[in-house]
Amino acid sequence: MKKLLLALAAAALVGTVTTEAKAQVSFGAQLSFADETDLGIGARANIGLPFTGLHVITAFDYFFPDREGLDYFEIGGNVAYSIGVPNPAFSPYIGGGLLIARTSWDLPEISRSNTDLGLNLLGGVRFGVGPIKPFAEARFAIVDDSQFIIAGGINF
Repeated sequence: MKKLLLALAAAALVGTVTTEAKAQVSFGAQLSFADETDLGIGARANIGLPFTGLHVITAFDYFFPDREGLDYFEIGGNVAYSIGVPNPAFSPYIGGGLLIARTSWDLPEISRSNTDLGLNLLGGVRFGVGPIKPFAEARFAIVDDSQFIIAGGINF
């Protein structure tokens, strides 16, 4: 009987940990505005690392610069720490990570592209406790042409 109860308790614990790990992965869409490359749209994934307060945030932003023939996008991989507050519906975070920025020019007299590796410094807040979680974020991208970015969106 003891072995059966111990097996059931272990199965319940494994099921709880597995459910918790699954619940901490979310995907979403974002809208960004950067001081150098204007409006951008993107996608992101947020992976909560169980029991640590850390989140891995990956994002892709495609920007629409207000310059003819210029294309720009960023791919970022960041680690953020959730700052504990008493209200779970409001979760601020800070963090940083790596950034790949791709710039290409396609003008009649010039066609060139450039890929840079840089750093992100970010801070933001996640809202809500249901299946749809809005967020707002400020990010400083340190690359060849550094820029300040404000982003917001939703995770599912």
